[in-house]
Amino acid sequence: MLRKPSVLLVNPWITDFAAYDLWAKPLGLLLLGALVRESGCRVFFVDCLDRHDPETNGREGVLPARDDAFGTGKYPKTPIPVPEVLSDVGRPFFRYGIHPESFRKKLSALPRPDLVCVTSLMTYWYPGVQETIAHIKDVFPGVPVWLGGIYARLCPEHARRRSGADRVFSGSLPQAAKALKALFGDGFKETPAWHSVAHAPPPAVDLVEKPLYGPLLLSLGCPYRCPYCASSVLQPERVTFSARRLFQSLMELYEHAGVRDFAFYDDALLVTGGPVLRELADQVRRHGLCVRFHTPNALHVNAVVDGGWSRLLLESGFVTLRLGLETTRFERQKKWGGKTDLGMFFRAVDALRRAGFSPDRIGVYLLAGVPGQTPEEVAEGIEIVRNAEAMPYVAEFSPIPGTAVWPKAVALSAFPLEEEPLTHNNSFFACRRPDFTLDDLDGLKWQARDARRTLKAVGPTIPNGGQASAFSAP
Repeated sequence: MLRKPSVLLVNPWITDFAAYDLWAKPLGLLLLGALVRESGCRVFFVDCLDRHDPETNGREGVLPARDDAFGTGKYPKTPIPVPEVLSDVGRPFFRYGIHPESFRKKLSALPRPDLVCVTSLMTYWYPGVQETIAHIKDVFPGVPVWLGGIYARLCPEHARRRSGADRVFSGSLPQAAKALKALFGDGFKETPAWHSVAHAPPPAVDLVEKPLYGPLLLSLGCPYRCPYCASSVLQPERVTFSARRLFQSLMELYEHAGVRDFAFYDDALLVTGGPVLRELADQVRRHGLCVRFHTPNALHVNAVVDGGWSRLLLESGFVTLRLGLETTRFERQKKWGGKTDLGMFFRAVDALRRAGFSPDRIGVYLLAGVPGQTPEEVAEGIEIVRNAEAMPYVAEFSPIPGTAVWPKAVALSAFPLEEEPLTHNNSFFACRRPDFTLDDLDGLKWQARDARRTLKAVGPTIPNGGQASAFSAP
């Protein structure tokens, strides 16, 4: 009988000025784990961003983690030197996640793997990826380390030069399956799901130790092509998963881990995943599940209005909503895809408020710092959202390779965007200019925080249609 190949999955550290666990699990890595396991491999998982690692919290020099509402919270963090290119931000810099000694201890406790797969998120978090891979190679010399994820996809040449990985993947799942087959031979069974991800098994969420929330993904891709967004670059093909598959994933966490909070990771939840969401919501209601749903990614305003979603969202257990307004200027709304306008936004907020959502549950994203924007435009948007009795959140523009606005950002910025991904950091604001400075951006973020404090003073409520038990804490 063939020996089963062993694959270790690793979620790396974050290095940044700020990071927060807003329902952030490496769903792509866990999906890879499910595919590899279905293909006959043993799979292990180490999460460098574990908030409850006993070997980290309480250790000298580490600022401990903190639990907040609905499974979110602060990561443990350790101060590290600020990279020179980011030094003018004037803020401390951290490595977020478990202590390196704890990481090495976790690695050493595992059987020697045949392959280590590391994921990556933001392009400017690559120093955390570098350090993660360096420790892996030290503990498991000679074991191949493959890197995938967003940084690997958007900056493949930089990742090949700087990450330390033996192989950087920026291609498709079939290409990954071919590489795994070449590595493992007959020990790897290439299943049809590698060529049709819509039929893939649910992500291997069972690998997450003591989860506080569950990640859900109804669909991949987005029908829009916003000039500042990399969704169409990272996922050009649109895929919708079955409600049965999603309910299976939800029930795994609900019954076996006691999870009650679930976050949707879709780029266009109500647009591409709407029919599946209705079916999933119906199953949740029929089984009488006490769950809370959250949408950290923006919901499309036009879908909220046109799809009549407000009452269904309330009745299905949605607690945290985020709407994507982006800007209140009509001409810019047209240039950015024509997804919404102010009239539609007001109707969406009104519908949500009438359904029973309180202001503290309706967040609204406004972009700040996109080339061509002014601070006045963003400030105006914050006040419009405040007056609509919704919570404004400033989303600082980050230049992303491959997007339509990337060439303009490169031309505008005084910093080496093409050579140094650290300059993509939204806190660094590489596209600053005399009429939109770093101080202007900070001032807008404070203005938005003040607006949220004002609305919270009204008094938070959990929308429940009078049925508090359906949303009670576990």
